[in-house]
Amino acid sequence: MIVTMANDDIHQGGCLCGAVRYRAVVGESKTVTHCHCSMCRKASGATFATWAEFPADNFEFTQGQPKIFRSSDIAQRAFCGSCGCQLTFQAVGDPGGVSKRIWVAVGSTDRPAAIEPTHHIFTDAQLPRLRMDDSLPGSPRQLPWIRTDDDLPRRTQRGEDAIRQPALTAAGHGNHEGGCLCGSVRYRAVIGDTKTVAHCHCGMCRKASGGTLVSWIEVATKDFAFTRGQPDHFKSSHIAERTFCGTCGCQFTFQFIVNPAEDSEILWVTLGSTNRPDDFEFADHIFTDDQLPWLHFDDQLKRWPDQFPGLRSDEGLARRGRRS
Repeated sequence: MIVTMANDDIHQGGCLCGAVRYRAVVGESKTVTHCHCSMCRKASGATFATWAEFPADNFEFTQGQPKIFRSSDIAQRAFCGSCGCQLTFQAVGDPGGVSKRIWVAVGSTDRPAAIEPTHHIFTDAQLPRLRMDDSLPGSPRQLPWIRTDDDLPRRTQRGEDAIRQPALTAAGHGNHEGGCLCGSVRYRAVIGDTKTVAHCHCGMCRKASGGTLVSWIEVATKDFAFTRGQPDHFKSSHIAERTFCGTCGCQFTFQFIVNPAEDSEILWVTLGSTNRPDDFEFADHIFTDDQLPWLHFDDQLKRWPDQFPGLRSDEGLARRGRRS
């Protein structure tokens, strides 16, 4: 049985590296939204993010201080500057009082299973191949009692994904570009027909991105390059390294680093950071033993309780994920 939020319930959380921690106390509203908007994908690198509403007065950072990114004309996001984890979203300077709410990334909480979602929002932007199976009500935009369409945010910086991308042709098949929400870091990847795209449910990916689900695309290292700016690096375990944008926190890549000769050949790119996430077909769910109990899918994808067979399994990753 899923235990949903109750009045005065205390939730704690923080990022993967532990540099930033917070404490939040549940108020009267218990709205928890799966957000499918492209801005949340580009801010986190995740396939979608889930946000839990708390009264701003009931929230405090208890360890360290996050970096702040003004992602639109009316909102700012807080993330860890050391590992990139998205932590909070909040309206700022809004006369309607929306700033009295703060939205906490459920993936960054210590007990995400205890925070049951109530709605889907921005369903017009939901990836068509993401076949979620639940009975939650959905809204094509923001929930109308929170913000009307006329009051929706405008980006403070033009994201590169807003530029219309040409349709793929036979000659250009497999060429993909991507980057973060702020546009500071961009990359290009050539992805072949044999690409593997997997939904990862592990607790470390949640704590690294703040997202609920992170989907990874397998890419040959020789076919990947950063074309603008350089990402920050975070060694997330003794065998792996992740990259993210130091300005807005978007997660870009994951790569094993134990055996340089072998591990240098392949890396994994976050689906949410690509410009055309609709192009990719999902193949697998991995670390399903760590899948959140309220997250269900209506698909026929292969399911693996841990890592892919044949790939290195990080014991530390599995242990962290199951504490969530």
